[in-house]
Order: sequence, then structure tokens, then C-alpha cells
Amino acid sequence: MEKFHRECQRWKFRCEQTQIPSTPTLEIMLLSLPEDLYPNVAMCFYLLLAMPVSAASAERLFRALRRLKTYLRSTMTTERMS
Repeated sequence: MEKFHRECQRWKFRCEQTQIPSTPTLEIMLLSLPEDLYPNVAMCFYLLLAMPVSAASAERLFRALRRLKTYLRSTMTTERMS
């Protein structure tokens, strides 16, 4: 944890020293990030980019899967059950 904290401090200092736009996106930050120097910060950025923006997209996915499973269960014949 201490290593991650120091890495974040170094990354913050680097951002303050370089000419990164004032409101960068995560993509811009990730492109300007040397991953070999900041592997933990890069992993956090990748995780943040992979997370859904809102819970609604995840809810829609689960709702669609529930409908699909209900349809498959209701159309299951005795041949398919065995």
C-alpha cells in the first residue's frame, strides 16, 4: 500500500510539472502515462475505464439476461431437458 501511495504522489507531481490539459480525460491520462514507471496507477486507470459509467447499463444487462433465461426455460421441451 505504501508503494502505491508513493507512486500516486510521484504521478501527481509529474502531472503538475508537465503540460497536460487542465481537464484531461482518463484516456488522455493513460496515453501520457509511462506504464513501466507507474504500473499501479496504470492498472487503476484501466479499471476505471472498464467500469460502467452508471448502474443503469449493468442493470440493463442483467435484465436482458433474465429475460433470455426465462425464455429459454419456458421453451425447454422434454427432449432438451434430458
